[in-house]
Amino acid sequence: RRMGIFLIPVVIIILFVSIYRNSNPVFNNVMNSVWEFIDEYILAVFDHVDVLLLITFLFFIALSNLVYMRVALAKLVKRDEVADDSLSRVRKQRVTVYSAKRPNNTSLKNEYRAGVFLLITLNAFILLLNIIDIDTVWISFTWQGQYLKQFVHEGTYLLILSILISIGLVLYYFRGNLNFYSKNKTLKYLSYAWLAQNAVLALSVGMRNYRYIQHFSLAYKRIGVIIFLVLTLYGLYTVFIKVRHRRSSFYLFRANTYAMLVLLVATSVVNWDNVIARYNFAHSNQSFLHLNFMCRLGDSALPILNKPAAEMDAIEKVQRENFFFEEDYMDAAGYKLFVARRIDSFKYEWEHKSIWEWNWAEYAAYRDLIK
Repeated sequence: RRMGIFLIPVVIIILFVSIYRNSNPVFNNVMNSVWEFIDEYILAVFDHVDVLLLITFLFFIALSNLVYMRVALAKLVKRDEVADDSLSRVRKQRVTVYSAKRPNNTSLKNEYRAGVFLLITLNAFILLLNIIDIDTVWISFTWQGQYLKQFVHEGTYLLILSILISIGLVLYYFRGNLNFYSKNKTLKYLSYAWLAQNAVLALSVGMRNYRYIQHFSLAYKRIGVIIFLVLTLYGLYTVFIKVRHRRSSFYLFRANTYAMLVLLVATSVVNWDNVIARYNFAHSNQSFLHLNFMCRLGDSALPILNKPAAEMDAIEKVQRENFFFEEDYMDAAGYKLFVARRIDSFKYEWEHKSIWEWNWAEYAAYRDLIK
């Protein structure tokens, strides 16, 4: 068990380095030189060990505990009823052969030392990653007509995953009596730095998403990334409050659930199809206009999608001058034909709908189309 306390941080460090390497090619090049040295002089002893098989075996042993050692739902309900925002200290004691009951502080100190070692190492890695991201994504980024899918999609998903794991890591170390350990200031300050650097990482994800929107217009997932990043930044803030003021996990669950509920309700009020249609056409002189995607937006956006032929021809001319992609996309004539068929179908369906199918967005679209 004592060896595991120090082994787990090493595994977590390897996990984060792998995520950062796959999300940033510059960071990957830096780590490649380090890895070549480790591979040549240290990891040679593992040539005859199937490491992936061992990791898989240990992972599914842990997963089986969740499957076969389930907690009754009634117990969870009871815990929810008595939950509190503030943490209270629980003193654990053990009986030894040589003495009466006495507090067991050794495991707490070992966990503290492991946490300090882990967070110092991870803060160093994420600092390097943030410096690279600020340089390559914030300052020195230049678009040269290439696709940005790898730049945005893969990097964004991996960095979001790393932020979520980072939150879980801080929650693990501040889940119990380490909150009340008298010499935990170093671990707290390292956790603050870790959370702050993850906030910078989240902003870098936002900047990647902004670059994508800037050159390839709005889409559903790009809006979803913005909403998710807002929740992520708020989640990092609540974790900071938890560590600083010794809040309970119930506080985190309650605060973030309310934030998610409020944000989802607020964003559901917006007609995103109309927002996407207006924004993308307004920026078609500088951003790529994906007509295959645009012509399939919701029925409520049909009045905006129904552009005159002359305007579509002018947009197509600008698009061909600014963007040179190998993939063939829908042209202006095909777009106009597709949208015209959709409008005819929408008018017919709306006129034959019952009162129970009425909604304001489609009513407003139908009213604009018959003018």
